[in-house]
Amino acid sequence: MKITWYGHSCFYIETRGIKLLFDPYPEVEDDLIGDVDYILVTHEHSDHYGKTPLIARLRDATVIGPKPVYLMAIADGITKVEEVEWEEELELEGGVKVKVVYAEHPSSQYPVGYLIFGDKVLYHPGDTYSSPRFRELKKYKIDILLIPISGRSTANEREAADIVEALRPKMAIPMHYGIYSSADVESFKRELQKRRIWTLVREFKPEETLEV
Repeated sequence: MKITWYGHSCFYIETRGIKLLFDPYPEVEDDLIGDVDYILVTHEHSDHYGKTPLIARLRDATVIGPKPVYLMAIADGITKVEEVEWEEELELEGGVKVKVVYAEHPSSQYPVGYLIFGDKVLYHPGDTYSSPRFRELKKYKIDILLIPISGRSTANEREAADIVEALRPKMAIPMHYGIYSSADVESFKRELQKRRIWTLVREFKPEETLEV
């Protein structure tokens, strides 16, 4: 699995030959993004839906998202779009599976996160605060957690540590900071250390790629 961070909550994932793009925010450098099979949008806010219509057209990609995202994509003239709901499961090419899960983001009409089952198990929770529901996801043995830490309408460093404590992923990659808000990755790490949680925290630079 290859993981590239393009800033904010925008990640590009390659697994089993399938190319997934998450939450392309308005200022993302779309010229840097290669072929895309699916654009997975966690909710309708502009810092996540952003360049979805443009990239969908340029890359002939299918847009996946909850009802508000679906309606926005249709209004923007996108025909390859699929509406999803909490707990729904999708099977993509190459045996890649997607499970749609609840996100704790009250300012959104229908926020979701996505569990991706490919070469590894990856979880993009979207914008979310900590929630008791995360304990239910521990059973999926998540390898890679993309975790918001900004505290701006989403988890801050302490709440992000709560989520990691509930899920116990092998690796946590901080997101949702650096573009529209700031956060202290070191504070997030210290929160985990205080709790004696030894999940590897991998801090990315924009456009950096990691193969796991």
